[in-house]
Amino acid sequence: MNIKNKAFFVDRDGVVNRMVRYEGGWDSPQKPEDVVLVDGIAEVVGQANKKNIPVVEISNQPGVAKGKMNGEQSRAIEERVHELLKSQGVRIDYKYICQHHPKGVVPELTMVCECRKPKPGLLLQAARELNIDLEKSFFLGDKAADVQAGKAAGCKTIIYLHDEDVPEKVEEARNAPADYKVNSLKEVVKLI
Repeated sequence: MNIKNKAFFVDRDGVVNRMVRYEGGWDSPQKPEDVVLVDGIAEVVGQANKKNIPVVEISNQPGVAKGKMNGEQSRAIEERVHELLKSQGVRIDYKYICQHHPKGVVPELTMVCECRKPKPGLLLQAARELNIDLEKSFFLGDKAADVQAGKAAGCKTIIYLHDEDVPEKVEEARNAPADYKVNSLKEVVKLI
């Protein structure tokens, strides 16, 4: 008999690390030194680590496709996120990242794909590869697209509400039909 695991899926920007206010407005970190962990994420990830629940990052990272950075810069930012978590004694076990964008400027990354949230492609891929029971799993995000992807995959969804983003995205997040809505990541610890 093949017993499937539950997993704890997390979005990255806005959930693990804070969004950054640049001159043009809110965005994902554009440099490794701009990465700052969201208050409470270490406790959330640590709780899953203690319970041997795999923590799986599911993230849209179109910065390279949009020409905002190169692949090396994107990898350095991702590494910085994981270094900061490690310095808190916690870890994300797996990462699944979509680098595509339909309006990109880098031809090989400019496409409509199945892995970019709100589509559930990365969650379904992780479930296949890691033997995950999606119905027993949670997806913690901060955007309406995270909730849509999680629901499409059959996960329970948690949305972390904050105001570090453009007003339209903040409003969409507040109206997203998540199973749980939290204003602090500390509220998530008891759900795991």
